[in-house]
Amino acid sequence: MPWGLRRAVARRFADPAEQAADPAHAARLATYLTDLLAPYGLGEPAAMPGGQSYGEMAAALLPDEPVDALVLAYDIPDIAPGRATATWLSHVCPGGPMAFAVSDQGRAGAHTALRLLRDYARAGVYERALLVVAEQSVLPYDPGVPVEVPAAHCAVAVHLGPSTMEASVPRIVRGAAPQDVVDLLGDVGPATVVLGGHLAGIDVKADTVVLADPAQPMTGVWAALSTVDGPVVLADYDPLLRYLCVSSFGW
Repeated sequence: MPWGLRRAVARRFADPAEQAADPAHAARLATYLTDLLAPYGLGEPAAMPGGQSYGEMAAALLPDEPVDALVLAYDIPDIAPGRATATWLSHVCPGGPMAFAVSDQGRAGAHTALRLLRDYARAGVYERALLVVAEQSVLPYDPGVPVEVPAAHCAVAVHLGPSTMEASVPRIVRGAAPQDVVDLLGDVGPATVVLGGHLAGIDVKADTVVLADPAQPMTGVWAALSTVDGPVVLADYDPLLRYLCVSSFGW
């Protein structure tokens, strides 16, 4: 059977992580961030009230059945940088999967993670997989460059394995412009196309177009995946890195 999408589950977290209310953790985090920011002249970090932990969010979405591989994709830093989150998730996830994280790629990180999991499955190494895409809404310092901070804490668990919704090879185009998605997609016919916030208004040839929440830069298209049925194409654009990303299932 082809390998691809089994289901996707999205969840927003209204409450902050327990660590956010811990003065000792806040003090350690402030020291850590101050040391990292000082060489770049970025000043003192702000407090992190209301921040979330990717470990806590991902743990709430773990499946009951075992998986072989788990990849965490994120962009905004975690409130708990001292924890090797992917390693910890391997410990608490059924099956004790091989696990790692993909970051520093903007919203392309989730598409890269999907491609890696697809390659592992096609090689016969890890068939049952879980892709966790997460973002938390607190950035405690000015990075000195434009950045899109999400409006809410959100995580999406994409369950992958033997499926009729086969995953195609994700495409990541560097140096692209938003309108390039029209030529990249072509006519997708009956598939549902989910467009990221920076692609809203682009006229693609599809029977159904769903606009992802523009306030959720990383998780928007993946959260929308949990709301649609049948063949689906996810298209997203990172204006800072100029990455145009397309992943599809069942098309």
